[in-house]
Amino acid sequence: MRQTTQGVIQPDPTKGELKYEHFSLILHKSKRMAMFTATNIDGQRYLEVDRKTGKVNSSEGDVWFKDPRVSNSFFLDQTFYSQWSTYFDRGHLTRRSDPTWGTPDEAERPNADTFHFSNCSPQHFRFNESAVYWQGLERYVLENGVLDNETKRRLCVIQGPIFDDKIDLWADDVQIPSSFFKIVVWKSAAGTKAVGLVADQLNLLSEARRSLGAPHDLPVVNVNHWRVPITAIEKKTGLEFGALIRNADTIDQADQPDVGEAKVLIRDFSAIRL
Repeated sequence: MRQTTQGVIQPDPTKGELKYEHFSLILHKSKRMAMFTATNIDGQRYLEVDRKTGKVNSSEGDVWFKDPRVSNSFFLDQTFYSQWSTYFDRGHLTRRSDPTWGTPDEAERPNADTFHFSNCSPQHFRFNESAVYWQGLERYVLENGVLDNETKRRLCVIQGPIFDDKIDLWADDVQIPSSFFKIVVWKSAAGTKAVGLVADQLNLLSEARRSLGAPHDLPVVNVNHWRVPITAIEKKTGLEFGALIRNADTIDQADQPDVGEAKVLIRDFSAIRL
């Protein structure tokens, strides 16, 4: 991790990687959004940080920032999201709630870092706000893999857009991802395990925005609905995640995986909102 004397994390020009606190990403110059983000979650040191105040344990809000380390032409900013707000949310790739661990001061920085436009992607409002779609994947990973009182595992989570030139729609000159992937990696007593997940937003994109009301409790998330081989995600994205992750894929195992091998699902999501 390269730093200035002021402690500001600097990008590595040889790799194109933008490093933030507890997560990093690589931007796609022409698509103007991240190809993927990679997040570390430490369940033993996890803290819930208020979305509005940026402090440990409070409520909700949205203020997004440009990252001065890279050209504004490399990412979509508020101009795009304002013009297309009828359809799209500013969707987090690395979820705001995921990297908030450590001391209270340490947890507040990654919370703020997730609100950089470099970590943002155009997600249909229903896709972003409904537990049936992307929010369901995010909940499954955090609640089932980290917040379970007995487990509190350390997880590595990789997520990003999936582009398909044959079916993707366009908003002006911006190609809208038809789906998004998430890969979760964790350590078990038997060794490294991983699961690949995909959620699709293509069929939602023609629906104009309306209120979905307050989030509903979700008694169980059917992860099998979204499970795919990690090799299939590699093929769709052109990314390579390495033999360690491919060989750790649990896709061939019966039933849905217990991410982080949690035994108890959190069944009330009312306290944890996007």
